[in-house]
Amino acid sequence: MIKILKLLWRGIDLTRRLVLNLVFFALVIGVIAALTYEKPVGVAPGSILLVTLSGQISEESDFDSRGTVSSVFEGSDASTRLRDVIRALNLAAGDKRIAAVHFRVQDLQSAGLASLREIGAAMDRVKAAGKKITVWSTGYSQAQYAVAAHASEVFMHPMGGALLRGISSVRLYWGEALKNLGVTVHVYKAGDFKSAPEVFVRSSPSKESLQADRFWMQDVWEQYTANIESARGLMPGAVDKLIETYPAMLEKAGGDMSRVALDQSLVDSVQTLDEVQDLLRTRMGWKSAADEKYVDYLSYLAAEESAPSGKRIAVVTVEGEIKDGADAPGMTGERDAVERIRAVRESPDFAALVVRIDSPGGSTVASELIRRELELVKKAGKPVVASFGDYAASGGYWIALAADRIVTDPMSVTGSIGVFGMMPTFEKSLEKLSLGSGGVSTSPLAGAMNPLQAVSPQFEKMMELTVARTYRDFISLVAKNRKMDEKKVAEIAQGRVFTGRQAVELGLADSLGGLDAALAEAAKLAKLSSSQATFLEREEGGVSMFLMRLMRRAAAASGLQDFLGAVEPAAKVLEPVERLQNAASGPMPLYAHCLCSIK
Repeated sequence: MIKILKLLWRGIDLTRRLVLNLVFFALVIGVIAALTYEKPVGVAPGSILLVTLSGQISEESDFDSRGTVSSVFEGSDASTRLRDVIRALNLAAGDKRIAAVHFRVQDLQSAGLASLREIGAAMDRVKAAGKKITVWSTGYSQAQYAVAAHASEVFMHPMGGALLRGISSVRLYWGEALKNLGVTVHVYKAGDFKSAPEVFVRSSPSKESLQADRFWMQDVWEQYTANIESARGLMPGAVDKLIETYPAMLEKAGGDMSRVALDQSLVDSVQTLDEVQDLLRTRMGWKSAADEKYVDYLSYLAAEESAPSGKRIAVVTVEGEIKDGADAPGMTGERDAVERIRAVRESPDFAALVVRIDSPGGSTVASELIRRELELVKKAGKPVVASFGDYAASGGYWIALAADRIVTDPMSVTGSIGVFGMMPTFEKSLEKLSLGSGGVSTSPLAGAMNPLQAVSPQFEKMMELTVARTYRDFISLVAKNRKMDEKKVAEIAQGRVFTGRQAVELGLADSLGGLDAALAEAAKLAKLSSSQATFLEREEGGVSMFLMRLMRRAAAASGLQDFLGAVEPAAKVLEPVERLQNAASGPMPLYAHCLCSIK
């Protein structure tokens, strides 16, 4: 009887614990749902669309879940998804309920020039529809001003300034430092201008690197300044003249940067935020703050969202470094990318595919696996269009070669058709530390990739042959898919980087335009009446974004942000090394990567 009672009690106790756990988890889910739920908003006639740009402009929200220290710990969003901004502006242009648009850009930290151009073009479409766009900020960085210049009116705080400074590509060169540490970096490259690995073996840039960078960067800068001068009604060359004479003008203005910006027509008015709010309230006929009808652009999109129907276009994004294996923060893994592309091929709902590429490259094997999967989509009878974002270089361009058509932004960074292999060894470092190494190997290649030993002549030869073969494959792919002579491709390849505009002139891409142009091209090839798209997202977004918000709130109540903000620049010193190490995990350290960036 006692045993029966004990068993009964255990059953009751187990049931009690189970019920309590279920109730607890239900409460947790309820709290999370309450924190994350946003009631859909109605859009009243005469509303102002509020567009807030913060963090980094990216193709996918929460793409780099690490974010930046400043974004994570200062409370701003780590990223702003480019296509959300573009879609909201496109909808607002034709929406009679939206009377005007107001931008806030002071939390925008970084953006590629192609992304900035797309936002500016969408703003121009809103203005062409007869709607005013205003923007206010305490001051404008170069990226922030690239957006602000396309507004109908640019407002700025009296203590602010608009600093245009040009673009630069400055790399850290490790060669001498590594040599002093006894580190031997073995580099094998194909392409005279494939300058990516030289940062690990030289103490300064080569003349080929400087020549190649100057070629494409000058074109990017010309486009950037022309866009600003056109948007602001300035004379051609006005931006360059402003930069050249800025110190003298600032001295004349007594150090008042806002006065220089006003005198040079970079801004329309110098006002505080409350003054701008009062001005907008008066224009809209709002008598008090209670009458204001602002609608946030993300809430606007949620209110306008509709369920997809019929045949449509799939969009798969390849963003960041291209790596072997699964997706990682800031990187696209070939395994997950292939799964998303395969889902498009196998689904009867999709009639075409747009692959949106914003990548400087990475693993050659991973790039080829993704390219092959795109080729299989074409073989299944579904057109494939490549759309270039800020970067589609080296491995990113390799992937695009499977497309029926390549649509590039004029300011995209592309090309870099070249390959390199790289491997550091530390045998001389051991000597400096008076350390020895030794052991038994069953063959000359057994320890070929041991970083504690010198590279054997046999492995050196293997790397040289493999790099040369992979480069020939790259050239052959370009020639075949772009319908070009291999000799012609070899002449323009050599690891050289181009702008999208230059790529079209050279035959490496078909036409200029953003994602909307690529969707229209895909619809045309698939004979669809509309370019309705479905984006196949990475799976990590919702939970990671929620956790990041919790981190920000916790950090706001602590003193962490000041400390972490100070150490962030130091952490970026080793970034190129980390990027290459994370990209490839195959048997041979081969990369199709441009390591190209501008600031």
